Amino acid sequence: MFRLNDVLHAHSLPPEETVVLLHTPPERRLAKLLPFLAEASPEVLEAFQAVHSSRPTKTLRKRQYMVSFVRLLSGQMAFAGAFCNCGVEDRPAADICADPAMRRVIDEFGANTYLEDDGVETWPYFNFKRVPALADYVGRIQIIHQGRTYARLAETLDAEIVEFTQASVMATHPPDWRDFIVTGPELRTLPKSWAARLREWRGIYLIVNENDGARYVGAAYGEDNLLGRWRTHVARDRGVTAALCRLNPRNFRFSILERVSPDALRDEVIALEQSWMKRLHTKDHGLNR
Repeated sequence: MFRLNDVLHAHSLPPEETVVLLHTPPERRLAKLLPFLAEASPEVLEAFQAVHSSRPTKTLRKRQYMVSFVRLLSGQMAFAGAFCNCGVEDRPAADICADPAMRRVIDEFGANTYLEDDGVETWPYFNFKRVPALADYVGRIQIIHQGRTYARLAETLDAEIVEFTQASVMATHPPDWRDFIVTGPELRTLPKSWAARLREWRGIYLIVNENDGARYVGAAYGEDNLLGRWRTHVARDRGVTAALCRLNPRNFRFSILERVSPDALRDEVIALEQSWMKRLHTKDHGLNR
């Protein structure tokens, strides 16, 4: 039986100098996406864990190292990286919020919004730098954590490693096209394997605005197929068509209505698109106006 502290010792990270961050954010969307972010957009995870409330801040100030874990859908915690604490400084909250990665944390996932509260002028900001130690173990070490305290001293946590996989478990295998359902923020943080699968597929797709259920039917048959078309929809702060431009893509939910052959002619794909618009009534009662 291996324990996390055994691994830390073996890689010159003394447990008595290490804090273990066990990320279990209350924001539902962020909690779901943290494993994806750890793999596909690590800068967003790093922005998220650069600021903390008062009690974790006190704990982190005292330690030289930090190791980070994120909760999987299974409930187990997967290792997301080892970091050196290169110092903490009080930074203007406005400057912190202006960072592009932090803006995604706030705007897309609703986390760290206290930074924009009235009266907040400065906030302790940690300068964590990734260290090579344990880099090969990202997504492979899993532990179990129960409780609400997410900043724990490594020597007292003494977590048991319940699973040590050959490959990273951060991103699951791409789902079947019938089950490939992603939101706007998820689309911006897709694992490489998921993006590659969408790049292979062309077909008819559906966008649902999660705020009011309004629907839009589209077709993807050009460069990068579904991946290219979907990413065009979320590239900016507003949608790209006359109706969608009034909406924020972070509220979009994408799914595939029908796949078509890579050899299908453009006119055939457009005819299918029109057929789905009629069936779903999205011209008169949707977003295909």
